[in-house]
Amino acid sequence: MIIIITGNRGVGKTTLLLKLIRELKKNGTDPLGIITPAIYNEDNNKVGFYALDIATSEQWELGRSDKLLGGPSYGPFSFSETGFTKANEILKKILCEGFEDVFLDEIGPLEMEKGYGFFPILYLLSSFNIDRNLYLVIRVELIDKFVGRFIADKEYRIIEITPENRNEIIL
Repeated sequence: MIIIITGNRGVGKTTLLLKLIRELKKNGTDPLGIITPAIYNEDNNKVGFYALDIATSEQWELGRSDKLLGGPSYGPFSFSETGFTKANEILKKILCEGFEDVFLDEIGPLEMEKGYGFFPILYLLSSFNIDRNLYLVIRVELIDKFVGRFIADKEYRIIEITPENRNEIIL
């Protein structure tokens, strides 16, 4: 099953995924993929995000608003081309080898409007075996475009996270 998790910025989508990943590991499952927790400065302002490889816990910068990372820019963020290359290599291997619980956080305008970021591996989703679980975080305004382009013939479920339901959602 493809599960699309959406909600406004800062509502807790990545936090929900981290909780689910901990539960899956506790129950003996080996979830895999990339999630992108926020980076905050000393004043608690979001200044970027890093990639976190779920399998190894290795992390590296993907986007920053307070420094240049050598790749393209979108909005206030500069992106790391080498960071996305590394993340996409990990995701490609996971998607091609058929693991059970796969996570990808987040598909946003960088992918759907600029064709950058995680975009190079999105074509693999059209051949994803839906007997497995694929958890995708997608910006709400991009869901229709994403579904139409990559998974129109697949079964999927959309879960919207809100401040009111974020502590009650069970995936």
